[in-house]
Amino acid sequence: MAQSQKVPDIEIAHQTNPNIKRLSLLFVLVIAILTFTVYFNGLSGPFLFDDIVLVKTNPLIKSLSNIPVFFKTDIFSHDPASRNISSSYRPLQTVSYAVDSLMWGGDAFGFHLTNVLIHIFNALLVFFLLKKIFGDRYFAFFIALLFGIHPVNTQSVTYISGRADLLSTMFSLLSLYAYVNYRKTQKTPFLWYSGIAFLAALYSRETSGIVVPLLIALYEVVFMAEKARSFMLTNIIPYIAAFLLYLPMRGAALHNILPQKLELAGIDMVSRVLTSLKTLFIDIRIIALPYDLHFGRSTGVERSIFTSPSAFVTAIGIVIAGYIVFICYKKWKASRGWTYGVILFGTLWFFMSMVPLLNIVPLQVFHSDSWLYMPSIGIYMIFFALLRLVWQSITRISRVLGVVVILFVSAAYLLYGYATIKRNEDYKDEIKFYLSSVQWRPNVKFFMVIGGLYGQRGDYDAAVKYLRKAIETNEIYPSYEVIPAYYNLGITYLKIAEYDKAREAFEKVMLSGSTSLKREAEKHLQNIQSIKARFNPR
Repeated sequence: MAQSQKVPDIEIAHQTNPNIKRLSLLFVLVIAILTFTVYFNGLSGPFLFDDIVLVKTNPLIKSLSNIPVFFKTDIFSHDPASRNISSSYRPLQTVSYAVDSLMWGGDAFGFHLTNVLIHIFNALLVFFLLKKIFGDRYFAFFIALLFGIHPVNTQSVTYISGRADLLSTMFSLLSLYAYVNYRKTQKTPFLWYSGIAFLAALYSRETSGIVVPLLIALYEVVFMAEKARSFMLTNIIPYIAAFLLYLPMRGAALHNILPQKLELAGIDMVSRVLTSLKTLFIDIRIIALPYDLHFGRSTGVERSIFTSPSAFVTAIGIVIAGYIVFICYKKWKASRGWTYGVILFGTLWFFMSMVPLLNIVPLQVFHSDSWLYMPSIGIYMIFFALLRLVWQSITRISRVLGVVVILFVSAAYLLYGYATIKRNEDYKDEIKFYLSSVQWRPNVKFFMVIGGLYGQRGDYDAAVKYLRKAIETNEIYPSYEVIPAYYNLGITYLKIAEYDKAREAFEKVMLSGSTSLKREAEKHLQNIQSIKARFNPR
């Protein structure tokens, strides 16, 4: 396809091809089968981390009659009458868990299967949405397939609690798809379908409230500029209605519309945003080279663009990205060149999808692999637009070079699919899951959890080893989790009759501000004193 071709011409040409339906069906089957294949080995994984609170020990999901309660509390609090625990208002995520519980009981397999099926549906939505926008089934197929098998999505797919990403992306893509249909056909029902899907996206994850309107605006600017007069203010009524329904319910459930008391709130906004901008370029590297996927990703805080090489490179990167957007927009507006339109749309898709994650409103962390689930689609667009341009150029020179490009892309798909299968293995065992994270960055909580799991399995030497690692890590990366680590270490020493060491650990707990743990530690210290007195009566 030549760069000068226009999107409408491509779409008309494909619509008149009598074999296109069979080709689309083939693409759908390939996407679904290969995506399921790379995630199959993750279906046998246990409940992990937040899964315990959200699913395994959540009494509310045992009955569908509790669905109204899900809309009256945050996702971690199981009692609407109690104080909210988090700022995450995601009732549809909990509804989906209740449906799973009805179907599968407490079997983690069923919850994993639901995640994989939603992910497959999302990959197919990517295919149909991009086909609808760009009119090219081959382009849409390669992006949807890469989205389906890419290992960066494992944290959203194989981790049951990642369902918020799956659901919010599903409803966001449905909202966009319906809106594109509305603008192409001017049939009003599509507009209201878009608004309903947008409301569902809001109930799935808060960030959808920013991302969906931005992406709709992006579509208008890039593809509907020539039809700007056909856009009416009444077009935004369904989205306003969605907000008017969502915001009061969120406010009532959380007692506040905006997030409260999140971890990064103690850092000034300029430093938060600058650090988050730096992570955008780290995220692009993660998508291209996902060799270090793990939980608990962290980065150093940037106070100014002049304080570190990373901050300076970030500033340069932002300027370059802005220049690329400017050039592509000018070229697209002048010639409607296909490649320019894709690069423009893909670049802005990525950055707009990340806007609510830039810590303008403070979040818990600076970045997470799961955050890339929807934004990564924009990077795939850019990659395939450039790849097609290269392929077209070199095939004019040599067919052999064209074959080399095809082999390169095929190898990339195989490597990404294999990496997904390998990453899923980390989710099949609790200890392996946490070890896969601490190998990249020591984490007090994860070391503590590893120690506790070894203790539950009766391997007390390993339990002591990792609990002590938690305490050592606290000297580098301070965390309040070190107090439970000291407490668990004391319990472990008691089990192996190392009473002096147990006493030292419990005495550390007594110096903390944890009232409940201090109370328990005091009981253990009294027991230790009684035991020592029994064996040393004098």
